[in-house]
Amino acid sequence: MSDPEVDPSNVELSLIDFDHEELRVYWDLARFHAKLNAAPTYFGPTTLESVPPPAWAYGDSVEESDAFVTQVLADERGETTAAAADYADDLPEPGVLSILCDGSGVPWALVEVTDVRVTGDQVVEAFKVVYKS
Repeated sequence: MSDPEVDPSNVELSLIDFDHEELRVYWDLARFHAKLNAAPTYFGPTTLESVPPPAWAYGDSVEESDAFVTQVLADERGETTAAAADYADDLPEPGVLSILCDGSGVPWALVEVTDVRVTGDQVVEAFKVVYKS
């Protein structure tokens, strides 16, 4: 029996499984092209080689997420705003890497946090594209 097809426009982004083979392949390419694996292998694997950064999609719908990815890829910069309560006192730090995905969970860009500002009860996180496919 085959699984029923799922309409991506009806899937909540929080339900998308980002731990899949396509993400691992993307991380290997991004890490190489961003020159994040510069140490020779005889030193053993680094944390970046062993553990990929978190993957995420922005927005409340697939369409919003896809539009955000398109904008970030065109500008090579991006910014998100979220409630401070969503971070549970664990704000991102400049220099942290993550993988930006579209609404279907397809990875498109390796991004680095460049600035984090808290304005009232909102956190504004700015980032730049390190590698894009």
